[in-house]
Amino acid sequence: MDNIGSYLIPLLIILFVMYRRFKRTIGFQPFQPRRLRFRIGLFSVIGVLLLATGYSHPAIYLSDALGIACGAVIAYFAIKHSRFELRDNSLFYRTHIGIETLVVLLFIGRVAFRIVDMVGNGGPVAVNPAMTSDTAELQHYTNDPLTAITFFLLVAYYIGYYTFIIRRSEQQVIA
Repeated sequence: MDNIGSYLIPLLIILFVMYRRFKRTIGFQPFQPRRLRFRIGLFSVIGVLLLATGYSHPAIYLSDALGIACGAVIAYFAIKHSRFELRDNSLFYRTHIGIETLVVLLFIGRVAFRIVDMVGNGGPVAVNPAMTSDTAELQHYTNDPLTAITFFLLVAYYIGYYTFIIRRSEQQVIA
């Protein structure tokens, strides 16, 4: 029974984040360049850090590359279907709902799979005691190609799509 409590709070937080993400996905969103630049920077830093940790398992780079390629393809289709609208001298953009929903569902599915896997195994997988704490925290990432593919798909998608939104907004303002 104690295990359920330890998973309930993170699960509720994840559900709240997913609710907010779905809510922001539907309809036009206000263009906020600072927020988009912050997200681009955050995804870039985390992506580079995770790429740097792959040296212990070089085969994970194949998963990283596959995730980046898939994310780039999805971003391309999202870019082709994006719409912009000027309202009261403010720029709004709308993502392609189907593509954005696909990306969010991939993330939710992967998180749900990890949670079910952890609960099924009786908790988080034991960490090798010889590893440093920094390496131990990333052990799940480096041993799981599906997590790597999903994460880098999200990284490539959001960096590519947000960069497009920022560049297109500059063209919209000029025009």
